[in-house]
Amino acid sequence: MRNVGPAQPVGARPIGNAMAAPVRDREALQRLNFLFQAAHWVLPHSPALARFYCSTQRGAARRLVLRMAPSVKRAVCRRCCSLLLPGAGGYLRLRGRGQPRRVLRCRCCGRCRRYLCQQELRPPGQATPTGPSPEHGPV
Repeated sequence: MRNVGPAQPVGARPIGNAMAAPVRDREALQRLNFLFQAAHWVLPHSPALARFYCSTQRGAARRLVLRMAPSVKRAVCRRCCSLLLPGAGGYLRLRGRGQPRRVLRCRCCGRCRRYLCQQELRPPGQATPTGPSPEHGPV
């Protein structure tokens, strides 16, 4: 009789350098993704329905103990579950002198969220979106 290692779920791939294991709750993640996309689509027509979809998404993620992506968590208000899209469900302002911050304010409840702006790393001499880099001067 040969020695068998620890039991693996059916369909699981070897762990290590070979391949990663498949996603555990694929159907649940698809449902969360559908609810988020449906909230985006419904927002211009019915903000209350979009809030309902976002609250359903949050409740399902908590019940199934799934982690949502940071971009999804930043797009939903923690207090009232409305989408924080600039112009549609929230206000966006840029603040800060030393480290610039994005300030998102919810239109429904007024809660503010502050995020640091990501610094874009560009190689020296590469053009910026508004024109050539300042090191080379006008062309």
